[in-house]
Amino acid sequence: MTDSIVVCHSALTDLLGSQLEPLAVVQQVEQHRRYWRPVKPRLVLLAESHVHTTETELGSRVRVGEWAPKDLPSGFVRFVYCLGYGENELLIEHIKSNPGTWQFWKIFYSCINPVTSNASFAPVLKATTKLLKDRIGYKLKVLRQMKDQGIWLVDASISALYHPGRQKPAVDYKQVLQTSWKEHVRSTIEESRPEGILCIGCGVARTLKDRLDELQIPWGVVPQPGARLPSEEHLRVFKKYRDVAKDPSHVRSLCKDWCSNLFS
Repeated sequence: MTDSIVVCHSALTDLLGSQLEPLAVVQQVEQHRRYWRPVKPRLVLLAESHVHTTETELGSRVRVGEWAPKDLPSGFVRFVYCLGYGENELLIEHIKSNPGTWQFWKIFYSCINPVTSNASFAPVLKATTKLLKDRIGYKLKVLRQMKDQGIWLVDASISALYHPGRQKPAVDYKQVLQTSWKEHVRSTIEESRPEGILCIGCGVARTLKDRLDELQIPWGVVPQPGARLPSEEHLRVFKKYRDVAKDPSHVRSLCKDWCSNLFS
């Protein structure tokens, strides 16, 4: 595990206090992320953070070998790259309140598949693909295609900013993101040198705008999946992921409809 994760975790102690996840959880999240890192990232999806996971929950292991690759990181974390998040049947010990982040599975699906309606997402959703074997098989297919096509999810905060079922903690949001950026996230992206960066959420983009500009890598932004938008607009956003994934270097012009004031 990179030393910068340890340094960054220490730097967040005063900012997050008791809200800061244990280092072991943060390190497990990074292991899941690194497992799915493309050899040469072309597009970085820059989200806000994963969801808070306790050290006890970390001990609930993901079943690997039968449903998932044998070398897959097995610690449970509330992070979309962890196949056990939202899939209790895939865990040795079930986790209370484990809904997963179906919104991010829609994002992943949209990056590599044409989307014509909400029905397009059926293969990766529990409501429409009931059998675990089929659903996990398709999720793995999506993750492998993303890796092959150079699409990689990175979080702006190394520690979770949300607890399941709770409001965001009363902390200095901007300072948390900027500290994570300084101590770890910037170097993660710099070493990857992607063709483009797509911020998921205008809050992330506003907070890190100047720092993103310093990288001299094209970047843009789309609304986060939880934004209060008409369903038609959310569908338009999902379609945009595919456009950006095809041509990351033109991410800014492709996403000029959203948060255009950031580029004025």
